[in-house]
Amino acid sequence: MRYLKLLLNILCWPVYLCIVVYLLIAAPMVLGYRPVVVLSGSMEPTYHVGSIIYYKQAAFEDIGVGDAITYRAGEDSLVTHRVTQKMEISREFVTRGDANNTEDPNPVAYDQVVGRAGRISLPYMGVLVSYGRRPAVIGAMAAILVLGFLADQLPDGKKGRGSGGKDGGGKKEEA
Repeated sequence: MRYLKLLLNILCWPVYLCIVVYLLIAAPMVLGYRPVVVLSGSMEPTYHVGSIIYYKQAAFEDIGVGDAITYRAGEDSLVTHRVTQKMEISREFVTRGDANNTEDPNPVAYDQVVGRAGRISLPYMGVLVSYGRRPAVIGAMAAILVLGFLADQLPDGKKGRGSGGKDGGGKKEEA
């Protein structure tokens, strides 16, 4: 039983570490920054595939040429590309990925923009977050924590020296 408890305690530490990393990744949300995982190489080398970047809402006036913006490119799709042209009258942006040779075919209307991307990028953390969102991974991590907690509640199984051996029937003398 002692070895099972030790094994579960060892398995709990990576789970605790993952929880701390998830909390650190989510912490900027308190300041209005939203994390997004980079899924394509269109913004290489600025934002690497598998990284996490953050965006924050910005007024049209606060977005300029050269800024990276994150915008909706469909119902469930976000894209982060750099502004190459800002059209004041139509309130649209012409964008291009840093790794692309040409500008995007369609201008981005300001109402599609969810925010201006920050300069901070957390390499490889997007892979961890994407993997950690799977129900099987969440279930396995929860199971490890529950089993570790339950194992800690079990007695160690060690018997004390004063439990009826040669020392006088389990009585101990105090000095």
